[in-house]
Amino acid sequence: MKSKKTETIVGLDIGSHSVKCVEVLQSGASIELQRAEILPLTGGLDIPKALGQLNLSSARHVRVAISGSSVIIRRISMPLLTPRELEGAIRFEAESHIPFSIEDCLLDYQILKQDSAKKEMSILLVAAKKDLVDARCKLLAEAGIYPEVMDLDIFCLVNAFSTLNPACEEKSYGLLNIGHKMSALAIVDDGLPLFVREITTGGSSVTNALAETKAISEAEAGVLKIQKPATEETFLKAATEKGFEPLCEEIRHSIDYVENEMKEGLKKIYLSGGGALAANALELLAEETGKPFELWDPTKNLRPLGAIQPQFLKEHGSELVVALGMTLRGLGGFRK
Repeated sequence: MKSKKTETIVGLDIGSHSVKCVEVLQSGASIELQRAEILPLTGGLDIPKALGQLNLSSARHVRVAISGSSVIIRRISMPLLTPRELEGAIRFEAESHIPFSIEDCLLDYQILKQDSAKKEMSILLVAAKKDLVDARCKLLAEAGIYPEVMDLDIFCLVNAFSTLNPACEEKSYGLLNIGHKMSALAIVDDGLPLFVREITTGGSSVTNALAETKAISEAEAGVLKIQKPATEETFLKAATEKGFEPLCEEIRHSIDYVENEMKEGLKKIYLSGGGALAANALELLAEETGKPFELWDPTKNLRPLGAIQPQFLKEHGSELVVALGMTLRGLGGFRK
């Protein structure tokens, strides 16, 4: 009998505030967490040094997530085409949807739905500026890292949830990952991302609001935000409300737009990311958007191996969702 193929896959999430690294061991349908690290980019530690500390030059399978203003995602409709016809037509079609020169971009796409009766298909189109990808590859190469796959943060988010929650009861749900400076919102309907967008508000907005209110440095505010002393509860909640005001507004607009296309309303939004741990964030988002929110830890149902401390996963598991989703591509999620 043939033995099951066993592979170790590394996922990297290189953010503005930290570098997250996850390593999983895949054996058939089994997924085991071998490594989980977060390296804060503080105290003189920059991205090149952080990548060097991870010591990934000998890793065979490294996958990297990217995001930012140099990446555009559009859901478009096209006539029903064969795969060969679509391959030839997608570049021409992209020119009317992408605000960059097509010559300066790398394109990718995925078919979401095909309607034979209407003779049309729904396509998720992605364009990333070559400069962004080249710069990221150069940065990785300096640390001896040569990724086999690059994907977008927001697709990693969808992949992680759909792979690790196959028994999710909601047909329509939202995913919100709040990072340091950016947040990713995906609205999933019947297993496919109906709507995706990046929002230029993150946990740093809460830190800045707290620093301004308390007249302290951002570093001091960051410590208060994490420690959440009971004596500062009023200030912490007020900072979250002020910092997340633009985020709440963007989410409301997105929900209103998407629910017009959905057969049924959005049932729940699953929350992740370091910014999700801000004081009263869960309650505030629910109140401001009128939708129930639930904090989601992507590592909850994974078995940690080696030196990974359960307490570390309990405190930081929500921050690893993008890196983890990158490793899970191809295991039943949205991105194959």
